[in-house]
This record gives sequence, structure tokens and C-alpha cells, in this order.
Amino acid sequence: MANAEFALIKQLQQALGHAGRGVRLGIGDDAAWLDTEGRTLVSSMDTLVAGRHFFADVHPADLGWKALAVNLSDLAAMGAIPRWCLLSLALPPLAEGYGQWLQDFAAGWRAMAERADVALVGGDTVATDGPLTLSITALGVVEQGVMRRDAARVGDQIWVTGTLGDAAAALDRAFVSRGLPGWGVDCSEANAWFLENRRLRPQPRLDFARAAQAAGVACALDCSDGFLADLGHILQASGLRARIDLEHLPLSSALRECTDGDLQRLLRWPLTGGDDYELIFCAPPALSLILMELAENCALPVTSVGEVLPADPHAAEDVDLYWQGQSLALPMNRGHQHVF
Repeated sequence: MANAEFALIKQLQQALGHAGRGVRLGIGDDAAWLDTEGRTLVSSMDTLVAGRHFFADVHPADLGWKALAVNLSDLAAMGAIPRWCLLSLALPPLAEGYGQWLQDFAAGWRAMAERADVALVGGDTVATDGPLTLSITALGVVEQGVMRRDAARVGDQIWVTGTLGDAAAALDRAFVSRGLPGWGVDCSEANAWFLENRRLRPQPRLDFARAAQAAGVACALDCSDGFLADLGHILQASGLRARIDLEHLPLSSALRECTDGDLQRLLRWPLTGGDDYELIFCAPPALSLILMELAENCALPVTSVGEVLPADPHAAEDVDLYWQGQSLALPMNRGHQHVF
């Protein structure tokens, strides 16, 4: 068993253990030796479990990409520059072994890592009788300050990058195709592929986030659990409220075909669906033109969807939701629930 574990580690080292910036000593010793070059360190950790966070039959290359991407998205929300990551794999028995699986996994991971210029510098492998489990720690650096959840201010505009709801619709489609409970998704094959690619290959908004932070944006958050749920984290941390206009939430053309203006689908997918890995950020109106220019430079759409409001101790909810000028009750389910 020990020899098999060392062989897996050696395979990972050969596939992904190439030196990156600031790596004085990477995979192969008891710990990594890293040089932050005088900058402040920012770290994030995420754990993904088969059957809870991803389907057990996911292609390893897609899993490798997404496992890294979702962690880098957390660094993007802070305005950090990714540098290094650590990977822990808990692997259940596999009849054919993990040689090909690791090769495919590494290909997906490497494709994301090369885009973000991030190096794998260590981790762990272990056998398990439970489901396949991955834990990733991502490390980044900042030169000055970070964007924070508690930094929203009254009068700020609420923005989102990219489009919302694509991955949630694709997940519903994946559930239905497996005979599991979910909403039907009626769209062309081309649009179905687009939605599925958004679910399996999220794009952390690293370049725009760093530019926005440098331009003066102080408040941001990674949108992973659903727009309404994640906006709630900002409002709770900042002690404020918000108005959101549902019709302003940005939709891809593929999702527009699936929703066809249906209010319930808008509430389910872009508002509360999750798995988008876009950024929600709050900024004063004076920054609007600068943010639009930065977005254009990054070839990334950004959309203003609402406004931060003063706290109101008498208000029943922290979000006033509107649809074409009419007030809407908030849905019971605001996003993904972490139930233990």
C-alpha cells in the first residue's frame, strides 16, 4: 500500500509539481518553502466530496479543473494574486487503479493552473472507505489590502460579473438525466452544452478582481451558493440592506432560452441557484465608469443589479426584491444550504 501511495505522489509530482514563482522548495520534502516577496499572504481552503459536491461519474479532467477553479475564485473575491496550492486526495478503491484517472485529473488541473499561473507545492494522498474527497488550499498574495464582505456602504451599487444561473440550470438538467428530482430544462443541444460547460468549467474572475480592487472597490464576495444567499453574507457582515431588481440579473442567451421569461425559473436559477463562481461586488456610483472600462479591458461583462440601503430594524427581510417595479416576496430557499 505504501509503495502504491508513493507511486501516486510521484505521478502527481511529475504531472503538476513544476516550480512556480516564489517556490524555493516544492513537492518532495516534508513541507513547501515559499517566498512571498514581502507581500501579504491570503489563503482559502475548500473540500469537495463525491455525491455531495460533484457526481461520482464526473470526468476526472473536469473535476481537476473545477476543484482548482472554485478555490481560485475565493482568492479572486479578495483581490489576491494566486501563487500556490496544496491538494489532498482521499481515494476509495478503484478496480483499475488510479493511473489513468490521475493522468486525466492532472490534465484538467494543469489547464486551470496554467491560466492562473499557480503552482502545486504539496499535499497528501490517503486511501478511504468513504467517497472520493478532495481538499484544496489556495494561497495568494496582495500588495495592499483586500476586498472584504463587511465593506459595503449605503449608496453602493451592487454589481455582478458574467452571467448568473447557467450552472444551476445545467445541474437541474443533470439531475433529471439521472432520474433524480430536478426541474426540466428545455433548450437546444448547443445551449445545453454551453450550460454544462459553465457548470463543469467555471472561470475565476482573477484579472478583473485585481483591477477592481486597485481601482478602489473594497467589498466583494465569490458567488457560489446562490446570488441571494451570498449577497446576504455581505449584508449581514456590513449590517445593511439592499434593493435588487430581478430583471436586471444578467442571463446568458442560453439561459434566456430555458427561462423564456418564466418568473419561477428566474427565482430558481439566477437568483438562488448557485455554482456560478462569479463575483458580487459593491462600489460607490463614482466608480461606475471606471468599472465598465476595466470590464471591457478584461472582456468580461459586469452588471449593476441593485443598491445597498441603510439598515432598518423594523424590516422583516434584508433584501427588497422587485420584478418590473413590483415588490416580490423572497423565496423560502435563498441558495445552497450546508447541512451537516
